[in-house]
Formats: sequence, structure tokens, C-alpha cells
Amino acid sequence: MPTWGEVQEFARLKYRVANDTQDSFEIAFEYENDRRQIVKVGRFEAVNREWCDISSKCCSRAQLDPEVALKKNFGFALGALCLEGDVYVVRYSVQMASMDIDEFELPLYVVASTADRIEEEFAKRDEF
Repeated sequence: MPTWGEVQEFARLKYRVANDTQDSFEIAFEYENDRRQIVKVGRFEAVNREWCDISSKCCSRAQLDPEVALKKNFGFALGALCLEGDVYVVRYSVQMASMDIDEFELPLYVVASTADRIEEEFAKRDEF
């Protein structure tokens, strides 16, 4: 079970990290089809526990009907579509106390690729 500091250090060594603060950072994934996806990683506390949160914007509320979004959620192996203001994000949170580094890295890739697929399908352009 890594600490938040260890998660940050792992990310800094393995990825090009941007907007690096005490409680969050961003990683940009670049795909072969010239698409790019920004993933935000942060920490928060809830129910007296520390959590690692992984999220990526994918399209606006106007581009994806809420009923379609809920149906898409059912097909995800990991994460869920959530509204942050008027923007949908793919989000996954894991409890730090039970997390290992695989539980950080695999969701990182899954959230990024899921958000990119939704963005490509509904936004029709690479905007997030």
C-alpha cells in the first residue's frame, strides 16, 4: 500500500507530469492516431479514509444524453461517467489503504482510454 507521496513519486519517474501540486497532478496520454487524453490524479478524504481519484474529461453534457451515459456506465469494467459541471468525466477512485501500484497504473490507462473513446464517439474531436 503506497502513500500518496509514493504515488506522486512513481508518476513523476514514469510519466511526464503536469500541474503537479501537493494533492493532484495530471498526465497526458498520446495515442498513435494523434489523439491526446489528459488524466487528473488526486487525493481526497471520505468516510475517514484517504482515496486516490483518477479522472479524465471526455465530452460536454450537451454532447451525450444522460440516459445514454447511464447505459454506457453499465458496460464499464472500471470507472463511471460522472458530471463535473457541464462536462462528463470518466472517474475511478480507490482507497489508498488497500491500493497497490497496479491498482494505480491499470486504472490510469483504463480511465484514459475509456474517456478518449467516449470523446471520439460523442465530441467528434479531440478537445479534452
